[in-house]
Amino acid sequence: MDEAQSRPPAAFDPAGHAASWYAATAIACPAFPALKGEAKADVCILGGGYTGLSAALHLAEAGFGVVVLEAARVGSGASGRNGGQLHSGQRRTQDVLEKVMGREDAHKLWDLAEEGKALVKGLIARHGIDCDLKGGLIHADHKPHFVKESHDYARLLREDYGYDAIDPLTREEIRALVGTQAYHGGIIDRGAGHLHPLNFALGLAKAAAGAGVRIFEGTRAVAATEE
Repeated sequence: MDEAQSRPPAAFDPAGHAASWYAATAIACPAFPALKGEAKADVCILGGGYTGLSAALHLAEAGFGVVVLEAARVGSGASGRNGGQLHSGQRRTQDVLEKVMGREDAHKLWDLAEEGKALVKGLIARHGIDCDLKGGLIHADHKPHFVKESHDYARLLREDYGYDAIDPLTREEIRALVGTQAYHGGIIDRGAGHLHPLNFALGLAKAAAGAGVRIFEGTRAVAATEE
């Protein structure tokens, strides 16, 4: 397997994560040990973020022996410090994607994103991950001329993509929801949501370890060789 070097995490707070609101409010998670000596596995995964931990969990549940090497602490990178928004779709809106790659492929990307949301929600429910998942996200328009564009987009998703969890918001409706007069309208996506990103990562690590994954923290991969 990959060569690994055991070393203590550098430039991290005593809890092993960069100082943040998420680290300050994280559920306590005992540190995993550093790798000492050799370890053999069917699959070695480098990095204890969402991708690595989810892959490790699914592989272990499929019967594979899995090792995860993390240079610092699980969730110490972007997975534990992102905004926690569980959005619908991709980074570009579906109308933009349709213009770039065509309607058929744009729909495939939408379906892929919907599968991703369902996977996250399913993992949280199946493993009892305590990460404060809350349903619903608001896209707020801070300029009047953005409102029509937002409302047209909600209509596109409802009528062309069959996504009925999204609704337009008038100026009065958004004021009632967010308690400010700063916005002129927007949309609410009830199929999206927000979670505590670090607690989600720690919950994935706990679930993976429970499935038999061996997680080693403070263990940096320094080389990979093919045999």
